[in-house]
Amino acid sequence: LYFMRRAVQLGLGSVKQLDDAYVQFFDFTSTYTFHSSSEGFGVPYPGRYRVTIDAYPYQADTPVTLMVYRGSLSGVAASLDDLIGSFDLEEPRKVELTPFMRPGHLIGVSPADLDMPPDVNPYEKLVDPSQGYAHVIDEWPSEGIAFKSMTIEGPLFDMWPPPSTRELLVGIDFDADGYIQLTKAPYEHVADIVASFAPRAFRRPVGDDELEAYASLARPLLDAGRPFIDAVRVPLRAILSAPSFLFHTGAPGTLDEFSLATRLSYFLWRSMPDAELFEAARAGRLADPAALAGQVDRMLDDPRTERFVKDFAGQAFRLYEIKATSPDPGLYPEYDDRLGQAMVRETELFLAELIAGDLGAGHLVDADFTFVNRRLADHYGIGGVKGQHMRKVQLPADSPRGGLLTQASIHKITANGTTTSPIPRGNFVLANLLGRPAPPPPESVGGIEPDTRGTTTIREQLDAHRNAPVCASCHRRIDPPGFALESFDPIGGFRTHYRTSPQELDAPGGGTYFEPYGEGLPVDASGVTPKGDAFAGIQEYKRLLLDGEVDQVARNLASQLLVLATGAEIEFADRDSVEQIVDHGRAAGHPVRAMIHQVVRNDLFRRQ
Repeated sequence: LYFMRRAVQLGLGSVKQLDDAYVQFFDFTSTYTFHSSSEGFGVPYPGRYRVTIDAYPYQADTPVTLMVYRGSLSGVAASLDDLIGSFDLEEPRKVELTPFMRPGHLIGVSPADLDMPPDVNPYEKLVDPSQGYAHVIDEWPSEGIAFKSMTIEGPLFDMWPPPSTRELLVGIDFDADGYIQLTKAPYEHVADIVASFAPRAFRRPVGDDELEAYASLARPLLDAGRPFIDAVRVPLRAILSAPSFLFHTGAPGTLDEFSLATRLSYFLWRSMPDAELFEAARAGRLADPAALAGQVDRMLDDPRTERFVKDFAGQAFRLYEIKATSPDPGLYPEYDDRLGQAMVRETELFLAELIAGDLGAGHLVDADFTFVNRRLADHYGIGGVKGQHMRKVQLPADSPRGGLLTQASIHKITANGTTTSPIPRGNFVLANLLGRPAPPPPESVGGIEPDTRGTTTIREQLDAHRNAPVCASCHRRIDPPGFALESFDPIGGFRTHYRTSPQELDAPGGGTYFEPYGEGLPVDASGVTPKGDAFAGIQEYKRLLLDGEVDQVARNLASQLLVLATGAEIEFADRDSVEQIVDHGRAAGHPVRAMIHQVVRNDLFRRQ
């Protein structure tokens, strides 16, 4: 699949032709030009495909970034919704990915980090309906990415049928071309397959009568001479439609070994038990605390734990809301998909490190490390980071970063894309970090309209709320942590001043454009806690939390882990069980991996 046939026509003259490539200068051309559907390629079957892109930086003195999207066609343009990879280009390079794709999917590419010379006025050069782009693109002075080719191969299989099919169709042989070879009566094969699959799907032993009830569903098709694969699908579909597969069932009370294995597996892997865990349950070994601890460590060391980390970050710290708002491109033009993706990965990798290193819960408040790629490091002002892969870095001593509260993902989900407010951010600290949420506001209390003109600060607007008796008690708790986070803008950038909205101006040759955002009033991140402790900014506020709230952070973390593990909210009667976990970890600083072990041993985890 080559970008050599329709690039100029579809790019409306905004694509530069070279002898060996076509150059993309603007990301908007991605939706019309540089994607697989523009060349007529369609995904024939669902599966993993190998995508190889051959490209090099053009007129670039610094790295430019190639972004690769999975998307779909929306009318005549591509909808590039899912960023699946980003790569820095400093020299000619072939990049390779193996995304899962379905019919209707396409692959699109787009440039980022393209610098434009300061003396170039894009509005004067480009906005000319009578001439389009072609009259200037050959002499366009800014950086670009030259694309030579993109190949897509797949679906990919190491063998056929794939291992999943061979594991499912137990006892079946396959010839060299992958066709089924039966070695005994067809119904006997069906019975063997059902006997192997049903206990795994139901996560418990299955009696002979129940197995026969499912296997017998294949008899009518076998008697009618239908292909074996059609017949065996019927009982398998019935198993996957059964309540025992779809729901976690069981009588109230202490979990039996199979239910315990199921709860443990769905807690740490978000999936059914594997063969080793199922066998441990069958043999009764999970009743042994040492054996159970061994299974927990084995599972935490397995890559499948990434599912747990992702779900925990999404639920406990609201990372699933990361795309709920879109930053205002006029106020925050530096935001892009790469930055949003890196924000989420930072928090997920940070939590994974707390587990892998058995680090204390206080690291949620402050830490001397984080995870960044070049894009996020630039955003944070951390130098010396090359490439778009995430890696652990030590934070400079003077960095405002460190801990969960200074990560850009938290700042984005607690802002509206345009402005910040201490109220949602303060509530996040109270509810998601400390587990002490503020009550909802009285119905008679109105909201605060943000002043994007920059003439009034949010602190000044909140004065009316704080001075009202009905609001004062809650704002004494909400406002201090919210004010401490005011040094971070809606996309997590550190700031000393607010930004003001850009002004619309007339463009040469007709039309309008917006001038860059302006600098507004200074940020005041100081405050006083309900205990009367004053702080000047986020670093001093974090020290106050470390001095007096680490136990509460651990208490809330234990509660959040129990909620994820059991699916039940923590109630008043459960306080003693949570306190046992907190007491156990206090002397060691509440190490997170040890806390997970204590959660699994806790009565709340072991009861239905």
